[in-house]
Amino acid sequence: MLLGETLVLNSVNILIIAGVFFIINTVYFILMEEPDLDERFGKENEVYKENVSRRIPKFNPYIQEVK
Repeated sequence: MLLGETLVLNSVNILIIAGVFFIINTVYFILMEEPDLDERFGKENEVYKENVSRRIPKFNPYIQEVK
């Protein structure tokens, strides 16, 4: 959304805000969300993180094995 506003309004300030927003969210997810998911889901979450990238989607889907 912020990148779209940057293009439409031709605003460097909004681009800077988008960059700061991206960095803050990335740090928050890594430091706060991921340890909680590791604690809640254990080994299943480790396997998931090994097969799914954080930012760039893969073309082949991740299919979890049913136990």
